[in-house]
Amino acid sequence: MTLHDLSHEEKLALVALTELAVISNRNVTDDELAQVDGIVEALGEEVFHQLAEEAESRFAERTDLKEFLETIKDQEARELIYGTILDEALAEAMPHEEAGFLEWLAGAWDIPVDLEKAGE
Repeated sequence: MTLHDLSHEEKLALVALTELAVISNRNVTDDELAQVDGIVEALGEEVFHQLAEEAESRFAERTDLKEFLETIKDQEARELIYGTILDEALAEAMPHEEAGFLEWLAGAWDIPVDLEKAGE
């Protein structure tokens, strides 16, 4: 499975999490920008921007995003999305708030991960 193979809802989850983990970080690094560019390339620029607009309008609060993320059921898609976001988030030290959110997501999506070991 690739990012291109994700359903609309799964792509929306990916873009919303990308915004949370990377774009919302006020100190975006060149490495993080390159990783976002990879997602944009995989999804297509127009699709990425449409999904970003949808995410901004649908997920004004983190609780809205959490509720939506719990609707993503395909485990292979979950692991692909989570791995992509984790790679982005670990490009630089992620703020504690985002780390906590990713820990919650790993539990909600039943993804075994140790964030301390993942950053090594």
